[in-house]
Amino acid sequence: MRSPRILSIFILVCLTGSLFGQMTPNAPVKNFRLPRFGDNGYTEWVLQGAKGIYDSAEQVRVEMMAMRVYSGDERMALELSMDSPEATLRLKENRAYSKGAIEIVGANFKISGVGWEWSGKTKEIVVKEDTVVTFTQAIAGAFTDRGSIDSGVASQTKIQSGRLILRTTAEAYYFEFTGDVHAVSDQMDLKSEQLIALADAPEGRERGAKAVAPSELDSVRRITASGDVVIVQAGKTVRADQAEFFPREQRANLSGAASVEMTGAYLSGETIRSQSGEVVIAGTSKVGRAQTILTDTGGLGVQGASALSSDTIVLADTITLREQASENHFLFNGSVEVMSGSLQLRSERMRINANRAQAPGREGDDAKLQVGEVKNIVADGGVRIEQSGQVATSETVTFYPSDGRAVLSGAPKVTNGEAVVTGHTMELKPKLAIFRGEAGEPVVVQLPEMPDLGYRPSRERGPEGDDASASAEESGVPAAAATGQDASEPGSPIEKRDTMVTSQLLRMIEEPDETVFRFTENVIIAATNLDATCERLDVITRESGDAGSRAPLELERIEALDNVVIEQTGRTATA
Repeated sequence: MRSPRILSIFILVCLTGSLFGQMTPNAPVKNFRLPRFGDNGYTEWVLQGAKGIYDSAEQVRVEMMAMRVYSGDERMALELSMDSPEATLRLKENRAYSKGAIEIVGANFKISGVGWEWSGKTKEIVVKEDTVVTFTQAIAGAFTDRGSIDSGVASQTKIQSGRLILRTTAEAYYFEFTGDVHAVSDQMDLKSEQLIALADAPEGRERGAKAVAPSELDSVRRITASGDVVIVQAGKTVRADQAEFFPREQRANLSGAASVEMTGAYLSGETIRSQSGEVVIAGTSKVGRAQTILTDTGGLGVQGASALSSDTIVLADTITLREQASENHFLFNGSVEVMSGSLQLRSERMRINANRAQAPGREGDDAKLQVGEVKNIVADGGVRIEQSGQVATSETVTFYPSDGRAVLSGAPKVTNGEAVVTGHTMELKPKLAIFRGEAGEPVVVQLPEMPDLGYRPSRERGPEGDDASASAEESGVPAAAATGQDASEPGSPIEKRDTMVTSQLLRMIEEPDETVFRFTENVIIAATNLDATCERLDVITRESGDAGSRAPLELERIEALDNVVIEQTGRTATA
């Protein structure tokens, strides 16, 4: 089997020698074809030219060069075709070079540039200037849903750079771009200092001409961009120190000071993972947590449209951005911290749902992506909210920024100094909080203790024989309050207790100088030496004037209305 192959090699070598023998400086060879074979007998390359000029036994100059480079093994795969107006071929060194232009075509890619060198030993090509490479494949799917790309437009990726190194092996094509790298793929625009791409090597001879014909094959395995990576797509600007793309999986991994910027939002972290339009930002304990800054969204919803200048900062272990046809979803997981104006929030998870707005007069994926109007924000898992000295806790809170309100559910509780409110649900609005109860689960409010409003049924003499009760009543002070004693046990002090009020509905109204707790529906009051029921109760409080006081609120007065029943030791009053 080897004898015929050896014989054919010998004949071709003789023909090659005969061809070189015909080349002289004065008599160049026109329209020639020159093959080269490896030690194994397989074709390494075939050189064709419109004119061959013989300089020496080592060097031949070629005009209108057309070189075809093969795998040089049993696959007999056509790896590259190289065409250049002029080239110098160093025969013994098995290399070629030129200062002129070159066009290189491989499986699913095409290269053009100016100034080049090629080595048959290392299978390496260096294109020195104005490099342009076009792949018949897109890499943009990681940052957008593949279904949103126009299927009628041919997918491709075009990469420009100052310099290119291309190596060919049995397993892959290796592309290394350096110097102002600029890649465009569908709606994605990428810039970096360096870019490396790996693509599948061509199939063998059994595939024939199809091995180098442009197709929709997903030949590009991986692309790695590094050094000041900037990616612009669908209104998002993504930055990182390094970006890795896996086109077959429509996936990208970015690392090193990674960030995503879009109209109305800025997201940052140490790493970004993106696949089919879903973007996940993560922080690390070393460099800090993932962060989102939402601008012009009305804060977190208790000031409404009047707070459009309020920015919202959110910290979390991971932040996920999901783009849908009409909405953008931001999902925060892991010890979420929110700072929005005077409001601070903590929870285990949080979700922001926003209308997906587009710039006027633009449609489709190339329109500028904006956060748009925030529809609602949902936080759950041990929620704690602090604002203007108040602390609210619950399992779930939902903010509606456009309405300027928030709804708390799941054991909600609000604390304002010594005032503590619990209920079934709570609704917070600017300067107003509404608390609702249910059957068996009324609103419960704990207020600061009230003074003893009792009385003394018997008259006691003072140390001078005066009537202490009478003098107290004349001065307008209840007898029990004056003596500090319970009517049922003369001489014993009255034990003060916190004021507890329950009802089915409570409105907490913040006025400039006071806070009004307005209870309605089955109101029940239990206070120091006083129990009462009514249909409406107004508790008026003011901020404490004592800077050192632990209670920021002081009871000023209580007004009970409609079917009032007051019970004290020894008497009942109705009004």
